[in-house]
Amino acid sequence: MQYSEISSIEEIVDTAEKLPLFSSVPREMLKNAIMKCESVTADASEALFKKGESYHKGLYIILNGRVRLTDGGSREVIVDSGGVIGISTFVGKSTYRVTAYADMACLMLFMPELYVYKLMEDVPEFRTAFHSLVSERNAELEGRASWSVASTTYKPLGSYMSSPVLSVNIEDSVLDASKLMAEANVGAIVVVGGDGTLQGLLTSKHVVQRFIPDMQKNPTDITAGKYMERSPVALPVEYPLVEALAQMQHSQADYVVVISGNRPVGILSNNDISKMLFHNINVFVTYVDKLDTLDELKKAYSDMYSVAASLMENSRVSYDILPVLSSVHLNIQRKIYRICGEEYFRETGFDLTKVRHTLMIMGSGGRREMALDPDQDNGFIFDDSVTDEEIAMFIKFGAKYSDALEYVGYEKCRGNVMVTNPEMSLRISDWKQKISRWVSNPGSLGIMWSSIIFDFDGFAGDEKLVWELRNHINQNMNNSPIFLIQMLERDSSLRIPISMFGKFIGEKDGKHKGEINLKSSASAFIVDVIRAFTLKHGLNDLNTVERMKTLRRMNVISEELYLHTLEAYETVVDIILKSQVEKAAAGVHVNKYINPDELSLYNRERLKKALGHIQKLLNIGLRYFKGHP
Repeated sequence: MQYSEISSIEEIVDTAEKLPLFSSVPREMLKNAIMKCESVTADASEALFKKGESYHKGLYIILNGRVRLTDGGSREVIVDSGGVIGISTFVGKSTYRVTAYADMACLMLFMPELYVYKLMEDVPEFRTAFHSLVSERNAELEGRASWSVASTTYKPLGSYMSSPVLSVNIEDSVLDASKLMAEANVGAIVVVGGDGTLQGLLTSKHVVQRFIPDMQKNPTDITAGKYMERSPVALPVEYPLVEALAQMQHSQADYVVVISGNRPVGILSNNDISKMLFHNINVFVTYVDKLDTLDELKKAYSDMYSVAASLMENSRVSYDILPVLSSVHLNIQRKIYRICGEEYFRETGFDLTKVRHTLMIMGSGGRREMALDPDQDNGFIFDDSVTDEEIAMFIKFGAKYSDALEYVGYEKCRGNVMVTNPEMSLRISDWKQKISRWVSNPGSLGIMWSSIIFDFDGFAGDEKLVWELRNHINQNMNNSPIFLIQMLERDSSLRIPISMFGKFIGEKDGKHKGEINLKSSASAFIVDVIRAFTLKHGLNDLNTVERMKTLRRMNVISEELYLHTLEAYETVVDIILKSQVEKAAAGVHVNKYINPDELSLYNRERLKKALGHIQKLLNIGLRYFKGHP
C-alpha cells in the first residue's frame, strides 16, 4: 500500500462530488477538504488495516476498486467504488473491529478525521448522510442496529468548552488584552478580525516571552496581532475531546480554540481536557464495558460504593469524586440503553438510530454530580420531522428502558421527569414552546421541572438538538430575570435546617425523624443559586463547581463568595458521600439523609458553617436578581 500527495485534484473532486456521501457538499468546500487528503493505492489482497490494529485517525474513500471487510469468521461485507472504509472505528475511536482487504487493485482517498468533522459541522446534509452510513455499515457487519457504536462514541468539544469565549480585536493592544485576561483570571484570549473570524491566540506566555522583552526596545507596534500565535490549534465543535488532546500534544499547545464556521465559540486548556479525561478513565468503567446483561450491571451498580470508598481515600476534595462516579453511572446506563435498544429492535423491527433524536440526561446526571443514589431524570428531544407514530414507538421503548434502569438500581423519578412521560418526549419546537411558557408563567410545576431539566446534556443520539435547545434557554433567560427570582424565592421559603442559635433542625416525625436531607436542605440551594447566575449570563458550564469557577472568572461573583460557597459545597458533598459509603457497606438503603448527632464534632461544626453560608448565598442571589428587573 502506498500513500502519496494528491496531484490531479480537479479529477478527484469531479469523482468525489458524484458520491452520495459528498453530493451535498459545495464543490469549493469539498476541494479544500480533499487538498488535505492523501492518495492511497492498494494491490489486490493487500490489507488496509487488520482487526485489532490501532485506529488510523481518518477514513478511506474508495475512488476506484473494491474492498472486502471480514471479522475473521463467516461474516464479510464488500464495499465497492464510492464506499467508505473505517466508519465504525472512526465513530468509536477504538481499534479496528474487522480486517479490510483490497479485493482488487484500489485507488482511495484517505481523509483525516479533522476534515470529516469540519464537513459535519459546516454541511448538515453531509452529517446526516454520514450518520446514516454508520448505521447501515454496522447493520451489515453485525446484523443489527448500531448500538455498540453509539455507546462508545466520544463526546464532542461542543459539550465541554468554556463559552462564551473571551476575545480581543487583532488591532487591540497587548496591554488591553493582558488587562482583560487578568480581570477574568484566564491564561489565554482569542484574537479575532473585524468580521469576527479567528485570527490567533494570545496567551500569558506570549506576553511574558514575546511582548515584555520587546517592550524594552520601545516598540511602536504593540497590537495583539503582532504577538499572538497565528496558527493555534482550532477544531470544530464536532471534534471528539479525546482526539483534541492528541492534537494539542502533537502541536505542543496549551489551548484549543473551538470554532464554528471559523468563528471562535469556545476554548479549552490542556489542563481542562486532562482533568475531564481523568474523570472518564478508570478501572471500573473498563470493567463495566465488558458487561452484557442486566444482572451483571445490577451487581456493578451495587458494588459502586467500593469505588467511592477508594476515591475518597485518594482524593483531596470530595466534589472531584462526583464526576468520576457519574462516569461509571452513565456507562452503566449506556449499557442498559444498548441492551434495551437491541431487544426492542428484535421485538419490533424499529431502529431508534434511524430517527433524528437525542436522549437527554438531566439533573445530577447532566451536571455530572451523581452520588451513589441517583434516580432517573431523562427525556427525548426529537427533530421536527419525526412523526407521531415514531414518537409513540420511542415512548414505548422508554417504558422498557425505565423498567430496566429501575431493575439495576436507579429509582424512577418521583416528579415524573422521565422518557415515559409524553411531556418529557417532545419535538424540538415543542420543547422551545414549553420552556418559553415556563419562563413567562412558570407555576409551581414549571419551577420544579426546570430545576431538573435546565441541567441537561446529551446522552445518546444527535447532540446538535441539545445545543439548539440550550441556546433557546439561554436566550429566554437573558430577557426574563423574573423567572430566576421566582425560582430563588421558592428556595428561600424553604427552611435551612439550622436555628438562629446554631442548632440543627431535623425532621419532626416519620422514618427520618431527627435526620436532615442534605440534598433538599443544603446542596440543592447551592446548585439552584449557581444555576440562576449561569442562566442569567448565558453560560454553558453544567457542573456546579465549573460554573462557580466561570462566574468568578467573569467577576459575576466575588472571590470571597466563590471560596465560601466552594467550601460549603465541599462540606455537604463530603458528608453525603461518607454517609452513603457507610450505608452501602452495611447493606442499608442509600440516601442523602444524615443524623447530625452522629457526626463528629469537627463535621458538625463544618456543617453548621456550611448551612449558615448557604442561607447567605440564597439572600445574595435574591438581591442580585431583584436588582435587575
